[in-house]
Amino acid sequence: MMNKYRSVLLALAAVWLPFYGCESKSDTVTKGREAVKEVVTQPFNTLEAAKDSLKHSEEKSKAALEEADKEAK
Repeated sequence: MMNKYRSVLLALAAVWLPFYGCESKSDTVTKGREAVKEVVTQPFNTLEAAKDSLKHSEEKSKAALEEADKEAK
């Protein structure tokens, strides 16, 4: 009788464990892909932020030069 229960539990464990393992692997793969995407896109995001900052600085300098020209006239 005890061997019958052990066999049933062993069979259930054999069916359940592979599914559990697959879920954790897919979670790991998903997290890994997100991490790689973050590392790859970070330089592009930094470049875009630098371009925006440079554009803002150029606009500010241009406005200051225009104001100085107005005062000089």
